[in-house]
Amino acid sequence: MTTGSPPRRRLRTAVTVLAAAGLAATAVVLSPGVAGAASTLGAAAAQSGRYFGAAISTSHLGEAAYVNTWTSEFNGVTPENEMKWDTVEPNRNQFNFAPADRIVSQAKAQGMKIRGHTLVWYQQLAPWVGGLDATNLRSAMLNHISQVAGHWKGQVIAWDVVNEAFEENGTRRQSVFQQKLGDGYLEDAFRAARTADPSAKLCYNDYNTDGINAKSTGIYNMVRDFKSRGVPIDCVGFQSHLSSNSNLSSYQANLQRFADLGVDVQITELDVGGSGTGQANVYRQVTQACRAVTRCTGITVWGVTDKYSWRSGDTPLLFDGNYGKKQAYTSVLDALGGDDPDPGGSTGPVRATAANRCLDVPGSAGTAGTQVQIWDCHSGANQQWTRGSAGELSVYSGAGKRCLGTAGGGTAAGTAAVIADCTGGAGQKWTFTGSGTITHGQSGLCLDVSGAATANGTKVIIWSCNGGANQRWTGPSAPTGGTLPSRYSWSSSGPLIAPKSDATHDIAGIKDPSVVYADGKYHVFASTANAAGYNLVYLSFTDWAQAGSATQYYLDQSGIGTGYRAAPEVFYFAPQKLWYLVYQDGNAAYSTNPDIGNPSGWSAPKHFYPSMPGIIQQNIGSGYWVDMWVICDATTCHLFSSDDNGHLYRSQTSVANFPEGMSDPVIAAQDADRYALFEASNVYKVAGADQYLLVVEAIGAQGRYFRSWTSSAIAGPWTPLADTESAPFAGAANVTFPAGQWTTDISHGEMIRAGTDQTLTIDPCRIRYLYQGRDPASGGDYNSLPWRLGLLTQTNATC
Repeated sequence: MTTGSPPRRRLRTAVTVLAAAGLAATAVVLSPGVAGAASTLGAAAAQSGRYFGAAISTSHLGEAAYVNTWTSEFNGVTPENEMKWDTVEPNRNQFNFAPADRIVSQAKAQGMKIRGHTLVWYQQLAPWVGGLDATNLRSAMLNHISQVAGHWKGQVIAWDVVNEAFEENGTRRQSVFQQKLGDGYLEDAFRAARTADPSAKLCYNDYNTDGINAKSTGIYNMVRDFKSRGVPIDCVGFQSHLSSNSNLSSYQANLQRFADLGVDVQITELDVGGSGTGQANVYRQVTQACRAVTRCTGITVWGVTDKYSWRSGDTPLLFDGNYGKKQAYTSVLDALGGDDPDPGGSTGPVRATAANRCLDVPGSAGTAGTQVQIWDCHSGANQQWTRGSAGELSVYSGAGKRCLGTAGGGTAAGTAAVIADCTGGAGQKWTFTGSGTITHGQSGLCLDVSGAATANGTKVIIWSCNGGANQRWTGPSAPTGGTLPSRYSWSSSGPLIAPKSDATHDIAGIKDPSVVYADGKYHVFASTANAAGYNLVYLSFTDWAQAGSATQYYLDQSGIGTGYRAAPEVFYFAPQKLWYLVYQDGNAAYSTNPDIGNPSGWSAPKHFYPSMPGIIQQNIGSGYWVDMWVICDATTCHLFSSDDNGHLYRSQTSVANFPEGMSDPVIAAQDADRYALFEASNVYKVAGADQYLLVVEAIGAQGRYFRSWTSSAIAGPWTPLADTESAPFAGAANVTFPAGQWTTDISHGEMIRAGTDQTLTIDPCRIRYLYQGRDPASGGDYNSLPWRLGLLTQTNATC
């Protein structure tokens, strides 16, 4: 690829392209999507193929709030005590499975993943076990494993085969099993468990292994030995009983070194003593560490509510004694990849300096238009504000997320500061200045405690900045923006969105998606394809679990009209307060709409150029002019396009003149191999950095994949970042499929951005990419291929 200046109907047929690129198709069984509702812990975890479970006790199953919280928030379960030896085998060879069966039955009815805990542990043993001699103890242990694991054969995803067999110094704990049976009992236990339930993952589980230390290293050496000798160990459990000041500096590295041995890792008994921001930050770090390690398959918290925790005095769980969601809950949901697409900086109170009270949503209201006030500071969710990377100041999370704005979008002094549905507009951007003021992006006025009062309930407004004490605030830290890694790894959902034909639309594939999160919903625009050609479709939903069932509105019913329309890009052009949809129709086209939620409101197509520019005609060869992409900085809007012949073009006009006045294109990048710089370019601003990211689709030996480059300016020059098929931005080489592989192509799509406006800003700490894939066994006419949409989630963020 070189940088600088010197109509697709999308390709001929799939067979021709595959042959030209030297590809070999292999059959892959399609798997259903796994992403769940991102407004709950379990569903947010499921988006990356993981589970988020809770330890459950039968003692509380008669309490409706307990059961409702468990079944609505979690997608996994570990019986807290019901599978332990003293419960299931109180007398030798007399088994009591009923208590655990009750939990297992309810979990199966909810489609939850079940962890078995625990087969061999030196505590909670039935009294008769300790008096056995070595021969009888070994026989009893093997029989216990056979009967217990065999009873739930095929129903549990993993067993804690042996629990807490190591001392803090990394030596074997001198339990009754160690003393009478020696080191070999662990190996015997794992082999017996494999025989009893061949499909379950077999885990070793322990505590105080939350970093690289003597104990975790002792366990690491055992696992390495087991793997080298073929002892059947599949996973290691990290209990993670923590506090708000726990040192987690090597937590992720410790998980990763075990994963590198070829075993899964699981967080098995997580709880964090403390409250507020300190507790929330530790929960966030643990969750992020799991997300960053591909083989970390799930997290279990050790209980549902603080009031029933074994550490109840430490208030260590995500729900308080009244089942209220704590600040830690929000931090976990955000870290899992919940509905909040922009985690931004840290979360915490915004404190009015003079009053020493906090910015507060009265009565924890969620109604848009509620005026905010100051109130005594506390840890409630209605005082926990998050600074977004695009300047938003938001409260709550998921579908309930609201952004700080002004009443009616007003800009006059005295206008009420209110919570509103998040739109990404300038009226919801706030700047924390060095002098302690918070200025409103649209009006330039300051956030102000009305009348300089200090009492609880005093309303907050915007007012002319005057340096007064009532305009000084402290708040959560700014987004750091993070950095882009030099190598990427991703986890993919199953296919989330499939085409929906109707009486007048017989659709083979849905592809080329563009997505924004606005007004509490994801808005997806995509191409629809069949043998006759292309048009566009729109759908919206509040979380990814609804994506597959969302109504699809065909945009040929709007002003966009019928005929060839493909490869949309959507963004909010803030200077004009209009949504733009950019697409190809044989030319570079656009339509506008004041309301993204009204699909019938799009205007008729207009064009950036009168016809195909001369430089493209001269270089296109046998390719097609495709994939128009607009991005703007503070002064200039740039239009990129490709030609399926190794060229990337760029035009520009001023923000003031947009969309008029596009210059003649220049070649922004080119490659002698047409398939190495093929199509589907995206350009994004990286939040918190003077950096832009360019990704372009290529075709290689394993299928379609993305290459990437960075630059300090949209106009380039571009420096390679992850640009080979063996180490791509995203492709077969670095995407895993926890629920089963359904595509080898990672093709045309778009990032889920941090905002909605024309700057196309992304948060490098949390990259997700909506893409198109297909069954590799499919072939024939390219337009008739069964493209589906899936979601990539980055698993190796640097922050």
